[in-house]
Amino acid sequence: MAEENGLRVVLSPVQLAAAMSDKSVTEGETLSNRLLGGLGLAGGVIELIGAGAMCYAPDPTLLTKVGCVIVGTHSMDSIKAASNQMITGQPTTTDSYQSAVSLAKTLGADDDTAYRVGLTVDIAVPLAFAAAIGAVRVASVRAGRVRLNEHESMTGAKPGGHALERHIGKTPEELFARLGRRPSLTATSSFRNQHEAERIISKVLSNNRNQIQAWVKHVPPKMKAKMELEGTFSSQTGILVSRGSKQVIRCYKVRVVLHFERWNGKPYYILTAFPKV
Repeated sequence: MAEENGLRVVLSPVQLAAAMSDKSVTEGETLSNRLLGGLGLAGGVIELIGAGAMCYAPDPTLLTKVGCVIVGTHSMDSIKAASNQMITGQPTTTDSYQSAVSLAKTLGADDDTAYRVGLTVDIAVPLAFAAAIGAVRVASVRAGRVRLNEHESMTGAKPGGHALERHIGKTPEELFARLGRRPSLTATSSFRNQHEAERIISKVLSNNRNQIQAWVKHVPPKMKAKMELEGTFSSQTGILVSRGSKQVIRCYKVRVVLHFERWNGKPYYILTAFPKV
């Protein structure tokens, strides 16, 4: 571009990158790199959505919490690298890739091996967590494990149950306090923790699955019937306290109450479940 005081040269980011590296760049290479950058950006956005799903999982575990942070960070890294590639038209690698390559070289790997390590790490971060979480879910479904979060009422009112709110992880002091607040109760009990409660309840439902399936098929949808199930175990199921006594009793039985009304996509929900003597 000619001016009164001289000549001004206008370079695009792609042309500037080529000039700085003393190389030429073709339109085909630029278009190809930008298209790949666009694909990388789309992949990063999908990965970010997956990280968000881990953060807001209805039944969070340590794995989903760690996956939320690591996959979320990796997705932002991927989005940044892909955006730079779209703007400049030059191949751009993620910080994860570069860090893995640098570490491999520091440990004595040659360039080719280091680059392979970097690529493997970059690909493995989202896939490893997806596979691990998927495996946990598949194992849970195959085992028929109950997830009480899916049955619990968020407001404390029906539809939805109250097992988590009233019968999970309560200390003897909390149970006695509940008796004080509820004069109509003669006793109250609690499982030790949610994991143990879900395991015990799952066993009771599994033992009565034929009866439950029959009710699901034949009970009219608007009838809102209740089914009470009980199970006896060789190991302790929880603790129980009674009104008028300071004794904390060990329980080896459990009662599960099902309410046959559609809730969270299921034909019934667990209204309550608690240890009993």
